[in-house]
Amino acid sequence: MKTTLPPLNTWHPQESLSSEFEVIPLRDRKKKHIPTLNRKIFNTLEKHGAWINSQWPFLVHKLVEVGMRKRNLSFKEVHKRNIENTLRWIAYHSDTVTGCINVTHLCIEIGKEIGVSSSTISVIMKELVIMGLLYEPEQSGQSIQDILHDGRLPRTLCTTPLFYEMLGIKNDELDRLRSIEIKRREIEYAKRKEKYDADIALKTYCHSNILRVWEYRHTQSTSSYKIKLADMEPMTRLAYISRKLLERIKAKEWPISTEKEHITKMANNLLRRMGLSVKRSEFAPPIT
Repeated sequence: MKTTLPPLNTWHPQESLSSEFEVIPLRDRKKKHIPTLNRKIFNTLEKHGAWINSQWPFLVHKLVEVGMRKRNLSFKEVHKRNIENTLRWIAYHSDTVTGCINVTHLCIEIGKEIGVSSSTISVIMKELVIMGLLYEPEQSGQSIQDILHDGRLPRTLCTTPLFYEMLGIKNDELDRLRSIEIKRREIEYAKRKEKYDADIALKTYCHSNILRVWEYRHTQSTSSYKIKLADMEPMTRLAYISRKLLERIKAKEWPISTEKEHITKMANNLLRRMGLSVKRSEFAPPIT
């Protein structure tokens, strides 16, 4: 039986929690391997908090200027804690090279873990964008609908150099730590006879986030979409999903192969997540 994580005042990664969801002392933790840059900024947040940089009042003034805050530079303690929790999550989960995060993942998971609504988290994300700590990449697409405060958040956001500077990482050190991770990835890709490219990685990350959201929405047992597909004949639902995928790929101009075999494989993988995949034996025989 799956145990639900109780709300905590402070967000912690799984490595910091015991099976009873109590915080493990730092010296006793079995640390997960994450890139040096992520570990360094997360450690800074854990030891010193987010408010170590004197630029914070200046950044908050940007929120006043755009009308997101009343004319004062102070945060209520609860909001301040929620911002710091969001920064902790970003520090731990952001991609080292591109700085990207899955916004939907953050809004859904961190909200449950610290007992905060997606609406509250979405306001914080907008604040971080206005303050210049995050930006929206070109291929991000749209994500969590924020009905209460109007508008939608991007599916993907990326950290800016200012995000790292606020946590004590200057540009030279940021470049150095990222170059270490790039070299590691280049070696890893070379083993697979592939070439690592950060720009392509950013596009792939954005596209993967979009597909993950699609999967999350439609693989739930109560999804009307899943129920609709379950009523179809195996080959009919495979053809239906293949057609929808092809339409989405072309509409978004994603650099993904539209060869029939590739699309069919992608469609069947999505159906497998729903428990509705089509067996090879059910595939229609080729026309002769």
